[in-house]
Amino acid sequence: MTTFHNLRLLNLCKVAGLGCIWVILSLIQGCTSAKLVSTGGTQGAGASQALGLFVPAGTFGKSAVDTSQSSVSSAGASALVAITSAKPSSPMVLEVLLYASPATQNYFARGGIDAKVNIQQWEVFLRKYKIPFQVVTSVDKLEKTQPGILLLPSSVALSEREKQAVVSFRAKGGGVLATWLTGVRGEKGEWQGFGFMENALDAKVVGNTEADENDNFMMPNGDSPVTHSLPAGLRIWLERPKDWYSLRFATGNSAAQIMDWSRVFIAGKPTSTIVFDERPQPSGQLSRSVVLGYSERLWLSADPKLLEAIAHNSLMWLLRRPDAYLSAWPYPYKSAFVLAVDSADVISDTDVAFAQSLENAGGRATYYVLSENAAKSADNLKKIRARGHEVDYFGDRFAGFKDQPSAVQGGRLDAMVKGLKSAGVEVAEDAGFHAPMESYDKTTEKLLKERAFGHYIAFMDSTDARLPFFAPVEAGAVKPAKSVVVLPRTQNGPEDSMEEGDPEIGLKTFLSELELSEQMGGLSVVRVPNQSLLTAAQSGEIFKHLKARRDQMWLATSGQIADWWRERERVTARLDSGVTAPQLTVTVKPGPPLQQAATVLINLPESGSTVRLVARGSYEKSPKVASVDAWRAAVVLNGLAAGEYQWYVYFDRMVVATTK
Repeated sequence: MTTFHNLRLLNLCKVAGLGCIWVILSLIQGCTSAKLVSTGGTQGAGASQALGLFVPAGTFGKSAVDTSQSSVSSAGASALVAITSAKPSSPMVLEVLLYASPATQNYFARGGIDAKVNIQQWEVFLRKYKIPFQVVTSVDKLEKTQPGILLLPSSVALSEREKQAVVSFRAKGGGVLATWLTGVRGEKGEWQGFGFMENALDAKVVGNTEADENDNFMMPNGDSPVTHSLPAGLRIWLERPKDWYSLRFATGNSAAQIMDWSRVFIAGKPTSTIVFDERPQPSGQLSRSVVLGYSERLWLSADPKLLEAIAHNSLMWLLRRPDAYLSAWPYPYKSAFVLAVDSADVISDTDVAFAQSLENAGGRATYYVLSENAAKSADNLKKIRARGHEVDYFGDRFAGFKDQPSAVQGGRLDAMVKGLKSAGVEVAEDAGFHAPMESYDKTTEKLLKERAFGHYIAFMDSTDARLPFFAPVEAGAVKPAKSVVVLPRTQNGPEDSMEEGDPEIGLKTFLSELELSEQMGGLSVVRVPNQSLLTAAQSGEIFKHLKARRDQMWLATSGQIADWWRERERVTARLDSGVTAPQLTVTVKPGPPLQQAATVLINLPESGSTVRLVARGSYEKSPKVASVDAWRAAVVLNGLAAGEYQWYVYFDRMVVATTK
């Protein structure tokens, strides 16, 4: 069996074209690829034979979900960077125990389904990535196993003895990766509810997607310990076969959401579909758990590369293998926010006051200005710009660009630039653009690149993720000196949310959507018109919300985001196994020293431990290391010059001194 010392995984996530994301998962040391193949079984046929085969009809229509029916008590209770899984300072002998529950196999067989398919899929995956494992087929053997990682693939039915064996396994310090419905039925297939999942697996089930036919996109949280190889908010399509609906959870540590394509938020509807946790056991050991809210049935119909990335990240976290990955945002931020003021009207004193209110919250806005109003707006635009806000282009007039001939669009863009310049309004050389009514097309994008615009705002259909990306350069086209950054607008502005129905409810919906985007670690480009219809009280509530989050949510201008994304592109980080300790290698491509503090996040093998860096070679000064949470530390690369840097990484346990 291959040891973890020989395991090195390269997760390369690349945004190409209009946000098409390919995740290349390959092994560095001679691994042969293996396709996940389903062999045998009649999943589709079995799923359609009996309504409510897995979850009794009407379960999620009740006023409350019953989680008390299990007899098991709670007593046992990013990406876009090449990374490697490295060996921690202390040796590890953990392996994955793939449990083929007899009770689950019997239950599935009664519905005409071969449960071995789920086991086989994981066997192929584990062999592909050379992860040590053994298949456990009896509760007798499960009870005797030493702590490692217990994998429960769609273990819908479990006997009381099997459930207690899982609890005991965690009590000894073992970790658990469970998929979909686990232990919701007893040994004879009788319904027992979700108590086992909540009490033994730290996953409180509060529903599924059966009643929401459009909620078929899973979106991972960026930079999460268990989903960090995928970019924030990436749309991952999941099939909706009858009776195999993805679950909704209500627990604290969420790693992915289940929503519709446009990420519409509905108050009171839980969206979490992957959860993870770690808790102390009565034995004094710490046990980790990850629960994926979807079954293996959906693995092949979705993009298997994306679900493999989640499976690998989750297993490495459970196995306490330290991973290193470049954060999407500079330290100390976990998400970013841009207030895009679409200035279709003349900029007035009211707009200046609005800008000052945002300043009090700790942010600056980006004003997209029509050139036809530039002369009348010039004085106030100069005031706004002098206060640190940004001025960019909104077009020559309030009319869309889409479907207009290239010559017409080019003439309008040139007139737009000339108009602001003639009015004496200072605009950056690489200023940005936001099309009126977001009416633009491929021709517009081509012209913006030819004219060396620094960025432009695009609609949410331009990418599947909630992060910036680089506008592709067409074959044969001259590559611009600076890459053009595309800022996707992936959520509504406050006035969009409030235009229909109760304004108070609309405002709460907007703020909740913003919180969800923040949780995903994404970029929130929020547009508001100048001469906004928001009342002073409504604006005040928004600014209060922003101010409370400014320590972790970057309140930036569009230009700052674009500059950062180009700078981030120059940085790569990897964590390699070493004889004495893992080795962190950071490379900064040629260019000026980093203006923003790029952050390498490191998953800790033990919660609460600290990271200590020891420089290799002639590097005398090690970067700052800060705690992020119980499971991650941040290596802060502040002002780093171009070059390659290497450090040994040591994980130190926190020792609490006691006095007699």
